[in-house]
Amino acid sequence: MDGPFPPNVGLLVVGHGTADPVGAAETRAIADAVAERLPGVAVELGFLEVIGPTIAAALERLAERGCREIVAAPLLLFAAGHAKRDVPEAIAGPAATLGLRVRQTEPFGCQREIVELSRQRRHEAVADLRPVAPAETVLLMVGRGSSDPGAVSQLRSFTEASLADEPGGRPRRIELGFVAAARPRLDEAIAAACDPVRGEVRRIVVQPHLLFRGHVEEQVTAAVCSGRSLRPDLEWVQVARLGADPLVARALVARAVEAIGPESLSRQG
Repeated sequence: MDGPFPPNVGLLVVGHGTADPVGAAETRAIADAVAERLPGVAVELGFLEVIGPTIAAALERLAERGCREIVAAPLLLFAAGHAKRDVPEAIAGPAATLGLRVRQTEPFGCQREIVELSRQRRHEAVADLRPVAPAETVLLMVGRGSSDPGAVSQLRSFTEASLADEPGGRPRRIELGFVAAARPRLDEAIAAACDPVRGEVRRIVVQPHLLFRGHVEEQVTAAVCSGRSLRPDLEWVQVARLGADPLVARALVARAVEAIGPESLSRQG
């Protein structure tokens, strides 16, 4: 067990929800891994949209298992609309009906385990390729995108954290791009990454900062194909999503333990 869970406190793992069966399976795998890390704790998975079980159904199941207080841990990378509005709204009604007190964890943000996994995925992507100096490389970090004003700064902060103490040094340039809602758009970022006016390079590493497979990753792949057609003389490398890695489960448990704090929920007024 990774941390102290008081009696009668359950854990609600909140998935975004996707029609992609692989993405859905990856989400379930993380929920299962979290449950394995917390023996004796009631853990249920609820999806915000698209597929079930719903958040309401998961809360009902936790109540049936004897829980009176819940830690809701969304599988979300940053604090935006889902974390600030959609998840709390989806929880509020069912929790009130069931008489449950719920505390929601912070999104992952720059959580140590997620930063480590992001760096690991980037290194894996180039491990079997011919060496290219960082000074000849552009790193393009891609976010899902949000209308939240903090979307750009959050992705920039995460990118900087993942590059800290990077072996061999930082890439020559760092670009940010978003699939939806935020600027620069992904197509703008692709164009900027391979623009010779901004400095010639040999390799462009495109890293989608995404948890699980879904439509957004497909859009990133299509954008990389467009970039390759635009500049076939450059080496284009797409980094894998974070996926159902044990580090994601560890990060979620850490967030849940942080939310509980040193005292049990029932003792915190």
